[in-house]
Amino acid sequence: MKFKRTKMNAIASGVALGLAAMSVQGADQPILTTGGSESSAVFSGGATINGGASFLSAVPADSAVDFLVTIKPAAADVGKTGNLVVILNVPGLGFFIQNSSGSFVPWTQADPIVAASTKTLAASEPLSLFTGLVGSAIGAMGYEVQAYVGYYTDTIANLTYSSTPASFSIAATAPSTCPTNTTAISGTFKGKSVCVLRGRIEDDTHLTSNFSYILDGAVFIGADEVSGSKTKLTIDEGTYVFGQQGLNFLTIARNGQLHANGSAAKPVIFTYEGDDTATATTSGQWGGIILNGNAPLNVSGGSAEGEGSTGIYGGPDSADSSGVLTYVQVKYAGQNITESNELNGIAFQGTGSGTIVDYVQVHNNSDDGIEFFGGTTNAKHIVLTGNEDDALDWTFGWSGKAQFVAIKQNTASEHCIEADNNGDDNDALPRSNPTISNLTCAGASGGGDAGFRLREGTSAKISNVVMSAHTAYCLDIDQTATFLNAGGSIAGLNGNLTLTNSRLVSGCPFSASDGDNFSVADFFNAQSGSSLGEVDLTGTIGWMNGPILNAITPSIPADSFFDQVDYIGAVKDSSSDWTAGWTYSD
Repeated sequence: MKFKRTKMNAIASGVALGLAAMSVQGADQPILTTGGSESSAVFSGGATINGGASFLSAVPADSAVDFLVTIKPAAADVGKTGNLVVILNVPGLGFFIQNSSGSFVPWTQADPIVAASTKTLAASEPLSLFTGLVGSAIGAMGYEVQAYVGYYTDTIANLTYSSTPASFSIAATAPSTCPTNTTAISGTFKGKSVCVLRGRIEDDTHLTSNFSYILDGAVFIGADEVSGSKTKLTIDEGTYVFGQQGLNFLTIARNGQLHANGSAAKPVIFTYEGDDTATATTSGQWGGIILNGNAPLNVSGGSAEGEGSTGIYGGPDSADSSGVLTYVQVKYAGQNITESNELNGIAFQGTGSGTIVDYVQVHNNSDDGIEFFGGTTNAKHIVLTGNEDDALDWTFGWSGKAQFVAIKQNTASEHCIEADNNGDDNDALPRSNPTISNLTCAGASGGGDAGFRLREGTSAKISNVVMSAHTAYCLDIDQTATFLNAGGSIAGLNGNLTLTNSRLVSGCPFSASDGDNFSVADFFNAQSGSSLGEVDLTGTIGWMNGPILNAITPSIPADSFFDQVDYIGAVKDSSSDWTAGWTYSD
């Protein structure tokens, strides 16, 4: 390839060395190997189209990409004066080094290394390289971009650097024909030609946003048995996937992965064929999404068959990955096959902690919004609106984490949370034991909905909750195993089942049954930092804190997964409303 200086200038024009702290990111940047004098330094970096919710090795040509890297100097170097170094490589164009004026100039390995900036080194130095670079706008389709970063103290002899680069490629322009493993049909959806997904697909498949895609019946990605590399279904930002009315659903099998790479401006949307005429009460039009993983369950044999004949799930790998869901909407799904055989909006069935779930909405599902069937998957920035059974449900030993969960019920909704361990064996292990913080449970006006139902032996550490009025009850604890797991008596509460630092609206009832081991009201009154009182939820949807709620001191779990915010509930105020712009409301 001939050297094209103008091409590099176009790429480098979007590059700036940013020394201010980056916003909170939902996914970890890919770790790079370290070379040089300080082996304990850590380098990471990658390309993102959604503010760091996920990182991509390949970016669509029309997507605006940010290129982020982070330097974590060796502990002995923190507080010293350090010189930061940034070198870009665009294969076929050459190497370029950033100088102190911010310009990138041609560089070879025979040339001296110059510093882009000199500063007092902090424990973490986040750098923003590209910001909003669109490959198609500068004709950079097909190019790879690599970044080597480093630092040195005193002299260049102390240079520590990333010996492998942070990198990404800019995809070619999307093809004008339906992607591999899909077929064209007549008609359009959302103004785009339609391609069909059907049957079981065991080759990597990439759905580009210049088409819409219809599910024809039950679609499976990957094989049920885990073997070798997983089959990937990649979906670009701004893509619609829809089902016909009826039992049409998407299952990611245990040997498959879903990479739904939406962004705030262009979420990936799963819906049904009548989306344009849907109303506030539309639900249950198609099957939904099922992800089957290889993580532990507490059922006999360690695996199970998913409801609705959605495949086998469960296994020994707690860190298993079923893919990435970022900025995703799932609308009008759910199928009640029988009373005990139902499809949820999204079913995470035995999925592991390697699965990334961040900025996901389930709207108007006819069964549960999201249900975790065992596994260890974590979730952040979750919106659950108008779901007719339970907004959030878990069973079979789920032990993941969740933060920032905004729930709005409607008059057909049942619970904000329904939590089980195992209905057949309440003491089965591993016991359901998630850690959940910053959840808002906003009830429907005039509906028969309820708050939390904790039962069948579940554990849970729930904190920083806001709950408005519910006509049935705010809190219910059922089954002896659940009470015993909490401690067996008010005097003996052991911290295995908690609801701390939370505000429930005054007058919202607690459920009471003759078989309860102790009063649910007494349980709540014994929870550290929790209280009954005024709940001043505001905003268009009604899940944003008012000043009374924001005056309550939170206690965020001391775990690196959780953002250490200064408020309870899901959404603090309009200036920090993470639900704005990418979610759907009627």
